[in-house]
Order: sequence, then C-alpha cells, then structure tokens
Amino acid sequence: MALLENILLVGLGALLGHAAFRLPAAQRLTPEPGPVSAQELALVASTTVVNTAITVTGWWLWKADVIILRTDLDLGTIAELVVLIMTMDVLMYAGHATVHLRVLFPWVHRLHHVFADARPITLFALHPLEAIGFGAMWLIVLAVHPFSVWALAAYTALNLIFGILGHLGVEPLPPPVRRNVIFRWIATPTMHVGHHADPRYNLGFYTTVWDRLFGTLEPDYDIRRTAAVPEPYRSEPRQSSAGSIR
Repeated sequence: MALLENILLVGLGALLGHAAFRLPAAQRLTPEPGPVSAQELALVASTTVVNTAITVTGWWLWKADVIILRTDLDLGTIAELVVLIMTMDVLMYAGHATVHLRVLFPWVHRLHHVFADARPITLFALHPLEAIGFGAMWLIVLAVHPFSVWALAAYTALNLIFGILGHLGVEPLPPPVRRNVIFRWIATPTMHVGHHADPRYNLGFYTTVWDRLFGTLEPDYDIRRTAAVPEPYRSEPRQSSAGSIR
C-alpha cells in the first residue's frame, strides 16, 4: 500500500504539472525539454522506492508511539501546518545549501541538475541519498511533536504542489497574482526555475525568507517575478560543479 501511495503521488504530480502547462497565464522560462531519458526514469523509480521505505518506517515509528498523530481538526491545526511549513522550509534550505557545497555537489546533487528543468517528474529525479536525507528529516520533525494528521496531509499536498510547479520550466501565475506583496515572501514557480538556471541562487522551497536573509536570492528575481512577461532564462550547458556554493 505504501508503494502504491507513492506511485500515485508521482502520477498525480505529473498530471498536476501538465494541467499547469495549459493555464492561460503560463509563460515558458526554459526551452522545451527533450525526450525523457532512461537515467531520469531510473532515478524517479529509485526515489519512489526510497519514499516507500520512508513511509513504512514512519508507520513503524507510529506503531511504536515514537510518532504521535492527533485527529483533532480545529484552529490549532492551521497553526501546526504553519509550523510544519516554516520548520521544513528552514531545514530544507540548510540541507539544499549543504548539498551545493563544492565537496558534495558532484557526488550527490549534480544528478538532479543534469535534467532540463521543464518536466514535472524531474522533482523525483534525485540521488538516493537526497531522498533518504529528506525523508529522515521529515520523520525527525514528526517525532519531535505530536502533529494533527490533517496538518500532515495538508503539508504533503502543499509540498507536492510547490515541488511540481517549481519543475515545469514555466511561470503559471498571472502577473497580478505574482505582484501581490505576499508573493514577495512566498516562492513562485519562477524561483526554483531560476535555481536550476543558476544553482548559486534561490535555495529555498516554500518561501524567499532564507534566501533574502542569507543573500542567496537571484538578483533579478523580483524583476522577473513582477514582469508582465517574465524574461526567459538563457539555455546554458550544464556544469558538473560550477554552480556549487563555495
């Protein structure tokens, strides 16, 4: 059942991505991707297996009362969802910055940057160590505090939406939405597309808070975010480690 759940998540993500391509405001920021490679499909399959193992591990921890999930649905559930998002945002920023260090990038994270950032399943094309690292981080957070199962489900949905929209190579949000002050702090799909275009920048996932704080936000991000027609990113050859943080 855990394997089926994770296969369905990959399929749902692909469907969500292809639906976003068809939104009236969608603006392409990267070239059209080429054919799906066998390597990309193999990494997606590997990540699905790892995520299945993480799901089963979480179930074992829940049975052992290490992870406690509440069924309450109240205003506290919203607060817990915000805590989950902000906690994972800072942890994922730190983890992402770590795998971009020159000593680690060629061995771990380079695989994710090999593929054109314009295909929904690219989200799942990860080195197994990255998938394990994210899963372990997630289980530790759940073990620290008893969260509502509703907050957990909402976070899982938001994580999938942010991940897929960031791996489309398009900006699907219309200009009036992107220009709203809230999207100065909430990441738009353009933000992660920009990261794949220049890996030195835009290391955050759900917000721009940590990139703004630590100076890793792409210098032209806000100009691109608020433009009526965002300027496309130039297509440049992929480098094995040139984009890593020093």
